[in-house]
Amino acid sequence: MFKRLKVAGGSGLAFAVLLSLAALYLKPEAATAAQAERQIQIPPARRNHPVLITKITLGDVVVQSGRVIKAVGVAPDPMTPFQADDDWVQNLTLYLFNRTNQTIVHLTVNFSFPETGDGRTVLRRGYMLNLGRVPPPAAFDRNGKPLRQRPESQPIWFRPGQELAIRLGDYIDQIKTNVQPTMPLAALTQLNVDLISAFFADGMQWWPGGFRVPDPQTFTWRRMGADYFPGNMDRKWPGHPWNDQR
Repeated sequence: MFKRLKVAGGSGLAFAVLLSLAALYLKPEAATAAQAERQIQIPPARRNHPVLITKITLGDVVVQSGRVIKAVGVAPDPMTPFQADDDWVQNLTLYLFNRTNQTIVHLTVNFSFPETGDGRTVLRRGYMLNLGRVPPPAAFDRNGKPLRQRPESQPIWFRPGQELAIRLGDYIDQIKTNVQPTMPLAALTQLNVDLISAFFADGMQWWPGGFRVPDPQTFTWRRMGADYFPGNMDRKWPGHPWNDQR
């Protein structure tokens, strides 16, 4: 396979050179990539959550299925570690499902990296993604002032029964800017994904504490009851609703 080498210093040195060349040319392709064990943490969805994380893919491979709290005392499906290269974050896609009967126009999703801080004394680095536009009835801050939004932002029109795909590669520059002052993105092995807020077309908002509706006249919010849900709360629940007929 290899040409015979003539190396000064004897046949032993020549043999060593041959072994080095063989190792170079026969090195497995997989070993050339920086593979490491990674894990994505997503909270289990509850029965009154309007949006579900159905899956997260790395390229075309599902690396994390959605998690739901099916019943009291029944643990949600566990997270599964997976092997991935240094560019794993930019190749992730998050899939969301709207299980309500109303259109969502704005979503806030937080992507954070636990290895960059403890979340208490040292804040975790990450990226807060705001998709869409907060509707006029709810576009005010805690002081009653108009909410500052980018002029070019438009509603996402995430309709009932639809699935929305968020590709992290579309935001990789922003993620790197926020994270890499602390640690190189390639060195991180854990990612947390959290749904922070959803605004509906009529101004209603969901956040982990429940649903609330705005009063634009007083710039206050009225919290809905604990059993409130925009639609049928039992539709596509329990189990994995994204596998049912839509």
